[in-house]
Amino acid sequence: MMPIALLKFPTDLLREIFKLCDPFELYKLSKCSKRAQKSITLGGKRNWKISFFGGNEMFISTGYSNYYFNKAMIPKNHLLTILGEYTNHIYIELPVGGVVDLFVYLLEIFGIRTVKSLESSFYGLHNVSKVAKVLIDKKIEIEGFWIRNIDDVQDAVHFMPLMNQMIIQKFQCSIEFPPEFHFEFVQYPNQISIMDSFWFNINQLLNSTCTRIHLQQSELSNQDLNVFLHDWKNTGAFPKLRYLEIQSEKIDNQSPILEMIPPITNVNNPRTKISIRNMFDDHIVDGVRVNKDDGTEGWLIVELGEWPILKFLIADPADTVVEEIPEDDEDDEDDEDDW
Repeated sequence: MMPIALLKFPTDLLREIFKLCDPFELYKLSKCSKRAQKSITLGGKRNWKISFFGGNEMFISTGYSNYYFNKAMIPKNHLLTILGEYTNHIYIELPVGGVVDLFVYLLEIFGIRTVKSLESSFYGLHNVSKVAKVLIDKKIEIEGFWIRNIDDVQDAVHFMPLMNQMIIQKFQCSIEFPPEFHFEFVQYPNQISIMDSFWFNINQLLNSTCTRIHLQQSELSNQDLNVFLHDWKNTGAFPKLRYLEIQSEKIDNQSPILEMIPPITNVNNPRTKISIRNMFDDHIVDGVRVNKDDGTEGWLIVELGEWPILKFLIADPADTVVEEIPEDDEDDEDDEDDW
């Protein structure tokens, strides 16, 4: 077969050809020459998303398929490619700057503008911190950021100030910070889920712009939650909030929340379940109806016991489902694990 002078094709034709290529094909082509690399960038921004977990591997999502870039441990495996139905792997030599330089390279040649997942998992925060600074400089959005499995919690303490410069849709944190730890969001993620949330105080809750908040091991009290809910009732307050769930040992039956002494639950029949369509974890069973001054409807339940918990869901006619619970399903609802 005669070789094809691909790079001599008109720009518009090249752009259409590159749209048909997968990430591995484009990566290999980009390594042929500087001219080839520059030509690939003519494809402009793509809807592909990149994920990075701090180690010597990252992957790009192109819809239903994931393309993993792995460090080749032995030279003969360089550019070895293994293709599957949904998961594909290529083994490559890392650039001089390691995985961080590879991350930047893939962003640029593929025109990626969204990070699907950024996570500190087993590898620490060293490389994640470097990647975070790149994303801050480029103003690239992160759909999900998760801090977990940190050997030295001080690494996370030092990292947290970067949070207020990152564009994050969903933040999850499942590590235990030291008792003296203090941090306040200036720029809130759209959703937060914090396992050891003692540091997320009432001021942060009152200033929040989140749509969903999940807090475990909180130190928020009845008094704190009463202040928050009274504030929520004001017209225009917390316009984005849809769901709040707080587990705290300081929730008790000693003082009222919205003039009600916990436990707060609807004991009338039939039993009802209020949920947000396509958000299966965010629902309330036997909630009590509360209303904002503008008529917006919310549903509240406070349960005591070994793990006291408050759940609060704000209804929207466009996506809120209110349904009766058949008697046969009552035991299943009681056994649900909320976290």
